[in-house]
Amino acid sequence: MGYRFVRLLRIFLLAVLAAFFGLGGCAIVEDIKKSQAEAREERERAELRKLALAEHAVFREAGGWKKRTYRNQALLSQATSENVSLEISLSEQRGILLVRTAIAMDFPVATGRKSHPTPPGDFTIRAKEKDYASNLYGKIYDSFNVLVVSDADVRSDLVPEGGRFEGATMPYWMRLTDTGVGMHVGYVPGRPASHGCIRLKHDSATKIFGLVKVGTPVVIAENAPSLTPEPKSGSTM
Repeated sequence: MGYRFVRLLRIFLLAVLAAFFGLGGCAIVEDIKKSQAEAREERERAELRKLALAEHAVFREAGGWKKRTYRNQALLSQATSENVSLEISLSEQRGILLVRTAIAMDFPVATGRKSHPTPPGDFTIRAKEKDYASNLYGKIYDSFNVLVVSDADVRSDLVPEGGRFEGATMPYWMRLTDTGVGMHVGYVPGRPASHGCIRLKHDSATKIFGLVKVGTPVVIAENAPSLTPEPKSGSTM
């Protein structure tokens, strides 16, 4: 009786295994392979972040870095629209371009002044336009083409009869919000200076514009997350 029971049990188990591998086994094996590949990629990214952070630290240790732009050429050569993201540090007035989550560029920016602060948060590039002009801020001229308001806001400044509004040029425009906040070429004096947008120097803007796509992540924070030390394993909050 015992032998027959064991034999039947083996037949049952073999039938279950056959059904498993025939119906769902392939899918599960593929899931395992995908998880393993993702784990390998994350380990590679972690090592890349570590090496890039060490190289970037040398730049930050040198004098005058706040006026300069840092470029990790090896990482930039790997950059694609699929593996880049951006961080904007409000406290430092700096932008960080990440390639595969590692620091590839560190460049000066100018965010919004106190009256028009740049909103912090997680954003994505919503639109790109190389030649763009603001529909909110600019200059107002009268009917004789005389400048009457040099820093106009169409929501509060009236255009005189026969006059015109000329929107401020914002080359290499990369929109972040529906309320008009974006990144573009502009005056970067080393302090907050804009109406809320993130101004970039021309060389930084052209490089970034060429890399990002609609959907590229952009984090705006008091301090760049990539420069904030990661908690050590086993630490508690």
